[in-house]
Amino acid sequence: MKTKIWLAMVTVVVVVTGAVGLVLYLQESPSPASLSEAPKSQAQGLKWEELLAKIESMDGAEIREHGLRYFQAGDPDKAFLMFKTAAKRGDGWSALAVGEMYDPATFSAADFSPTRTAFNKPNPRKALQWYDQAIANGEDRAEPLYDRLLVYLQDAAAGGDAKAQRLLDKVKK
Repeated sequence: MKTKIWLAMVTVVVVVTGAVGLVLYLQESPSPASLSEAPKSQAQGLKWEELLAKIESMDGAEIREHGLRYFQAGDPDKAFLMFKTAAKRGDGWSALAVGEMYDPATFSAADFSPTRTAFNKPNPRKALQWYDQAIANGEDRAEPLYDRLLVYLQDAAAGGDAKAQRLLDKVKK
């Protein structure tokens, strides 16, 4: 009889602990699937100068939110700086976002108009570097993008693109 009561109490504790863990997990704000699929940023609308003054005390996820806000407001240069800073603080999603900004498959001339931004063309070498950093920072969603970019480069090299071949040669080393 004591064993049944003990077993019932342990079961209740395990179930309650699991439920609490699930609730906490669901409350965490997971990083978006990609830059283009990101939900509207919830970051406070600080002026650029105010943000720069406070950035030292922010973690990567908070900086990422400010990057999303700038990207969604049509300012990819400031978004890039925020994502790069967040990535250097270990935020894998931000490194993935910078990779997407450079990736020929996701580069959008509409987002990166030369009249509005320093970005004027994709850069596969930098995209690979940022995807690699995202993977190193634990962002599993960067691996398929990295692999897709390698296939793109292999196709370009097979078509006679010497620059793509040189990049592939460097990646293989």
